Amino acid sequence: MKKSDIRENLHALDLERKKILRPRFMEFGLTVGEGQPRILRCLLNEGKMTQRELADRCMVDVTTMSRTLDRMEKAGFLKREPNPECRRSHLISITSQGKEKAQKVQEIFEQLDEELCRGMHAEEIESLLKALKKLRGNLEQAEATREKEEI
Repeated sequence: MKKSDIRENLHALDLERKKILRPRFMEFGLTVGEGQPRILRCLLNEGKMTQRELADRCMVDVTTMSRTLDRMEKAGFLKREPNPECRRSHLISITSQGKEKAQKVQEIFEQLDEELCRGMHAEEIESLLKALKKLRGNLEQAEATREKEEI
């Protein structure tokens, strides 16, 4: 096995995941590439928060988040209200329509988790998670190093 096999398999896994999720989410009007399902799930589970907090939790850049929130607000899935702690920001919260969508999102994610882990033992899942966390940490460290070099 070559090191490049890791990258190739992660890429293939991501493509397969998207093939499964995209049509499921599109059935009830969500756009997958913009992170709408993740945003709804986050707001459902964690409650209202600022746009910056939401972007950080959903791992989406703030500019993309702003455009996505505009679309989701128009669709009636969430609302913005002034942040009493900071005049320049808003608190984002989920609407009742958004909650319905978020619960469906949660069900779809749970189904995907089951499909992903089918036939795997708890020890295999734990080992895989440790390896993935290590890979992620390596990439975060590499990015931090690049950022320091640019300064």
